[in-house]
Amino acid sequence: MVFADGLFTSLQSTINNFGENIRFRYFTGSIQAGSYDDQIVYYKSGNDFWVSGLVQPIGKGEAYLVQQGKLFTNDMKVYFDSSVPLSGIWRVGIGGSPPANEYAPTGDGIVYSPYVNGSAIYKKVFLRRLTTGSLFGE
Repeated sequence: MVFADGLFTSLQSTINNFGENIRFRYFTGSIQAGSYDDQIVYYKSGNDFWVSGLVQPIGKGEAYLVQQGKLFTNDMKVYFDSSVPLSGIWRVGIGGSPPANEYAPTGDGIVYSPYVNGSAIYKKVFLRRLTTGSLFGE
């Protein structure tokens, strides 16, 4: 029988040993009304959250998502601790401090979190690299 604690510990050890530094940054948004095109402005909310995570390119297992147009071939998938909160508006920096690149969840915000005996083991998200200037002040 598989125990969630053992599986979680084993996976977390793998992520810590072979993973990269990942920074989660959370934002709140407000709409700046009064012009022809209402603009949404994002403000940093709270402190950055650093974890270790496995970063991999999209593989053959996600080919169906590429065919459906939900992912691009240059998107990334990242595995990390299941306790990381993913609600609201968030962005990911991958690499050292400061991170080399900034990423956002893909358009559909696909998050995969398998459960074993009622406990989440890890989270997997698909990320798309943000181009220069996507975040003001970055």
